[in-house]
Amino acid sequence: MIGLDTNGLVRYLTRDDEAQWQIANDLISETSEAGETCFINNIVLCELLWVLRSRYKISRVDLIETLEKLFRASTFVFENKLAAQRAVLQMKQGNADFSDYLIAELNQQQGCTETATFDAKLRGLEGIRSLS
Repeated sequence: MIGLDTNGLVRYLTRDDEAQWQIANDLISETSEAGETCFINNIVLCELLWVLRSRYKISRVDLIETLEKLFRASTFVFENKLAAQRAVLQMKQGNADFSDYLIAELNQQQGCTETATFDAKLRGLEGIRSLS
């Protein structure tokens, strides 16, 4: 298993730099052909969505679709796929950012009874205590 960083994953998904895309694509393809997997950790997932949204102006719907495609690809494994998938489900229903939902999911998995936040977009979500 090899770990992917945000930059490599962005190049692979956006193909905005042909030379770097080719390098990233070759790495991922060769890893898959060798029967290995590419690891994507939670920080990379959060950075990926931030970059795609802020730099590439990818819509929320397309961000969700991108994550769902990554989850379906056998080439990729995730630090906590269940929490990430649950965060995507919440993202479909609410309007907070993926990272906010992922934080709440990870906190819950670690036994936290609630996540305290000033983020008004999370208000009303089960397990969230609004501080504002």
